[in-house]
Amino acid sequence: MFALLRLVSLRHFLGSPLRTALTVLGVAVGVATMVGVMSINGSVLDAFRSTVDAIAGKADLTVAGAQTGFEESVLERVRAVPGVTHASGAMTVIAPVKGAPGERLYVMGVDLLDDGHFRTYEGVDKDLGTLSDDLEFLNSTDRMLVSERFAREHGLKVGDTFQLITGSGPQDFVVHALIRESGPVKAFGGSVGVMDVASAQAAFGRERVLDRIDVAVDPGVGVEAVRARLQAALGGAFEVERPSRRGGSVATMVRSFQLGLNLGSAVALLVGVFLVYNTIAIGVVQRRREIGTLRALGATRLRIRALFTLEALVLGGVGTAVGLPLGVLVGRVAIGWVSTAISSLYVQVNARDVTVGPLELGLGVALGVLGSGFAALRPALVASSVPPVEALRRDAAQGADVGTRSVTTVLGVGCLLLVHPATLLPSPLENMPLGGYLSVFLVLMGATLLAPLVLRLLWRVYQRPGEALLGVSGRLAADNFARAPGRTAVPVSALAIGVSMSVCLSGFVGSFQTASHRWLDQSVPADLFITSAARIAGSRNQPMGPELAEELAALPGVEEVDRVRVLPHDVLGLRAYVISLTPEIYERHGRPELLEGRLPTREERLAGRVIISENLSRRRDLHLEDTFEMSTPTGSRTYTVAAVAVDYTSDQGVVFLAREVYQAHFQDDQVDTFELYLSDRSRLDALRRTITERWGERHQLYVLSNADLRQEATELIDDAFAVSYAMEVVAVLLALLGVVNTLLAAVLDRTREIGLLRAVGASRSHIVRLFVGEAAFIGLSGGLIGALAGLWMGLLVTDVVGGQAMGWSFPYIFPTRLALTMGGASTLCAILAGLYPASRAATLNVVEALAYE
Repeated sequence: MFALLRLVSLRHFLGSPLRTALTVLGVAVGVATMVGVMSINGSVLDAFRSTVDAIAGKADLTVAGAQTGFEESVLERVRAVPGVTHASGAMTVIAPVKGAPGERLYVMGVDLLDDGHFRTYEGVDKDLGTLSDDLEFLNSTDRMLVSERFAREHGLKVGDTFQLITGSGPQDFVVHALIRESGPVKAFGGSVGVMDVASAQAAFGRERVLDRIDVAVDPGVGVEAVRARLQAALGGAFEVERPSRRGGSVATMVRSFQLGLNLGSAVALLVGVFLVYNTIAIGVVQRRREIGTLRALGATRLRIRALFTLEALVLGGVGTAVGLPLGVLVGRVAIGWVSTAISSLYVQVNARDVTVGPLELGLGVALGVLGSGFAALRPALVASSVPPVEALRRDAAQGADVGTRSVTTVLGVGCLLLVHPATLLPSPLENMPLGGYLSVFLVLMGATLLAPLVLRLLWRVYQRPGEALLGVSGRLAADNFARAPGRTAVPVSALAIGVSMSVCLSGFVGSFQTASHRWLDQSVPADLFITSAARIAGSRNQPMGPELAEELAALPGVEEVDRVRVLPHDVLGLRAYVISLTPEIYERHGRPELLEGRLPTREERLAGRVIISENLSRRRDLHLEDTFEMSTPTGSRTYTVAAVAVDYTSDQGVVFLAREVYQAHFQDDQVDTFELYLSDRSRLDALRRTITERWGERHQLYVLSNADLRQEATELIDDAFAVSYAMEVVAVLLALLGVVNTLLAAVLDRTREIGLLRAVGASRSHIVRLFVGEAAFIGLSGGLIGALAGLWMGLLVTDVVGGQAMGWSFPYIFPTRLALTMGGASTLCAILAGLYPASRAATLNVVEALAYE
């Protein structure tokens, strides 16, 4: 078999070097995209898990409360629980670095007298073993141990001063010593600072507040037994878990986002595998006489089948070998985008390094090599079924016919019929819309399998326009386009997949942006929004003290100021937001869109009646008058649903509390956004300048108008899908390689035909128009099929995937302009891709072409 591969297949590969290179490149780019995305997803989760593991150190259990923290007295209650051998309180702050936009430092406040049981710190040029006796460090509120990496990146040395943004504005900190990036200092990508807990509490305005207690357990009692005792002693206001469980909750939260990236990369690989199928299928047609000769010489059908499958495995193997290192490069380039998107949408993570592990490498090899082998099964089966006598007699350029009763047509119709049942499948895991994604995949497969039939129908449609635009060349181009629809369908399907993904994603994003803008107009009515350290409130901004509100309210032209808190909080197993505001102010200006119930009165709010978002209602089946429990720093509270409102703040859900209720239950008066309502909107720009000049530098403020907030929301959505957009471009480019591949094969197949045309007087420009017209029909067909499939897929993603993964519902808006643009672009790009094969056909020597066999 390997002798045949060397003597027969290698000669064929070398005889068509461009087509071989295009096929290998297609597989390489597909493998690189998939490996890169998988490694990014794994590295982002590993970065968060490593932060949790590094911070936890040797702790068996971690006690945590709300993000607002809890009183230090809880530590003594933990120590009093039987089975607890050691407990140490700590607090952490992710503080923005002044003068370095986007940079943040993970500050750990630890009790140095107790912390050594769980964690150790290694100094770069100083022995840190005596820190518990270093009074200069312990009694200072500005001295900090800084990781070696952070100091290197910011040009700091021992004794230097740098600034972090706190709730009361920028504050100076002094580098007391440098610590090596090991143990707990490996957290948050190595950007770590360590302070004594009392000093950190004072520096960040969180006096006598902890947010975590690390617990060591007596092995004789057992971790689970102690966990149960702690939970019973502390009540529902606290979570007692193994440190490893916290990383799992983040994995659940971002699962849908990462699954979407994985599926997008799989589409790119699928298009690459199409190239392998196309190459092997073309080879089977062109080498019919060679196959007949081998069969006449005694080669069995199994050997012929194995030869073509092995050729595909070789192409896939070479492409995979090139794609794996390229995937590492893709991961390193794109990890910043994905890390930023997850930090903005879900939880702050600082993923810097991409690690390609055995799983990513194994999947890359399996999908690249075995996917290529699978793509060759049908062409190999066709090759092995060729009778020797017929193969020796027939013309190598003969195309295959496709009928409405063919296997591919039946399979295609079957895929489309299964779409609706697939949408009814329940999600097996939280944030995993399996039924939605399966239905989208079935639409893609159905459109691909039905492509040959569609091309036969389009042949008659193209004849007259082709002749009107290109003359006889256009009519011949239409005829050649449908001559072998099974072969032409491959580049058409590849283009259709790229176009459909673009139309689908653009329709979903555009529909969501339209719905969110309508929601902002109705439900977020303030004129100015003031945040610290980030342009919008969420996981990255710095909460501020409430005192600034009085100074803002005194400005001329300001009618009212609302203090809004946006707190990430666990609600019924979801990392939702608890948003507190002043209802009396909001209801005078806003028009929330209520789906159920009505706005509660003050007395009802004080009694625990709340408004929840639509997606929280759908994801947890909560409706009017239903009750649910939520842990708070003051204990577990029961709330009653008074209304369900449209809200797009978080895909995990939102609970709205009146500020006075929130402060009573959460013991927190911090503010994420000051929302200003103006009595004179003509003073908006002047007020923004005044606020920036007076308090902007001190608090690192961002002052956005309502129009700015809309633009920021649009950019946030675009950034979240930036990598997906890039993968669409990759899929379309790979599809264009298929167009080149198909037309190059057509030049070889029709060499004698081209010679005859040239012999009877056809000019070279006639030949160019012939192949360019055929390329145009391929591009136009791919755009048309892709737009129709994209319409269906967009509806599924909006209604099914969006509903299962996020709980939102909004009307789907078909992106007509983009669909027309993609149709035109795919046609134009196909024409450009066809220029090289057309020029080769036009320059064939007439005598040699007529003698070609």
